[in-house]
Amino acid sequence: MGDTSLLKSKTTDQKETVTRSKSKKRDRSASEERLLQAAEDIFAKHGFKGATTRMIADKAKVNESLIGRYFDGKMGLLFALIETHIKEKVHEELLYPPQATAREELSALVDSMFIHHCQKDEEFFKIVLGQCLVDPKFLKRIREVAPINQYIPLVIARLEVLKAQGLIQKDVDLQTMMEVFDTYFHGAMFFDRILMGNDVNAIKTKLNVFINGIATALEVKAK
Repeated sequence: MGDTSLLKSKTTDQKETVTRSKSKKRDRSASEERLLQAAEDIFAKHGFKGATTRMIADKAKVNESLIGRYFDGKMGLLFALIETHIKEKVHEELLYPPQATAREELSALVDSMFIHHCQKDEEFFKIVLGQCLVDPKFLKRIREVAPINQYIPLVIARLEVLKAQGLIQKDVDLQTMMEVFDTYFHGAMFFDRILMGNDVNAIKTKLNVFINGIATALEVKAK
């Protein structure tokens, strides 16, 4: 075989290797995606403890061994789901436009959090919360990977603009105020929504009362 033929043969082999590699990556990616979706459905239906890797694999229509190979078991699969949700929720900016007053800003924030976070992911949140309550090691790991109040600096930046415009009192501690807001909001979601099963609109009504109290403390008093 001449040098030219040998070179062509090597080039062809290299192209075929690259093609096979890309194909395997696509296949793995597709299998991982199916497993993640199946796991979320099965966890929501049976709970983390009641779900089995066999149930998940059957729903995803893949070999059960792939769960161990790709995710290191059921717990690894749950954490992969958590990381996926975290990536979807971390934004560089808020998902609604800046508002003209602190009261309107906080009201828009509540609406946004309900739409993009709470209602959409309520069942998954229950799964994670339930596991946190019974598994201290799981809770510790969640604390290490979950972003804490990542939206707060974004809201504070907007409130600082309103403060510069003379619409918010100069001596207000916005950091503390937003941390109080965050605690109350998630407390309402845990107690009112999950434990008591209250209607979302009823929770929003209660939150609006809370927002009015914060806004009254924030806004400059009319002379």
